[in-house]
Amino acid sequence: MVAMTEITRLPTRPGTAMSLSAAGLSVLVLSLGSPTAAVVSLLAGVTLAGGLTRGSRRVLDVAGGLYFLSLVAAGVGTAGVEILLLAAITSILAWDIGENALSVGDHLGRETETTRLEVVHAATTVLVLTVGAGVVFALGLAASGGQPVTAVVLLLVGVIALVAGMRR
Repeated sequence: MVAMTEITRLPTRPGTAMSLSAAGLSVLVLSLGSPTAAVVSLLAGVTLAGGLTRGSRRVLDVAGGLYFLSLVAAGVGTAGVEILLLAAITSILAWDIGENALSVGDHLGRETETTRLEVVHAATTVLVLTVGAGVVFALGLAASGGQPVTAVVLLLVGVIALVAGMRR
């Protein structure tokens, strides 16, 4: 007879490690552009770690909101476009990998070997985010010919809002 054990429904260890690594990279990148943004990103990373420790989606969502605020602080400050895009990639990556670690841990348990699954998820996320950032960077270069970058960003936000509104 096989002994049954209770599943530990907490985030997986590989996913937690990758998520916190991306969070640290986010702080490092933002420290190059804005000390205030780096502090907010550090607070987001600590919140993310707390959410992963407790296995709480709400706390992870709060961390995601703090990451957004860190990007806004960097954008308002003196951070360049390259730093903002790299910080956006690392921040989204930290949050997404954390969410995935929580989901996988909830479904399969913390004890299950999930490293390969989570590395593939993280690599795919990096690829998608990098391609997206490349498109945004190219659009910014092409569209900013003499115009303030703020106008280009607001135009892109307006287009996204218009497309989102049309889909509903």
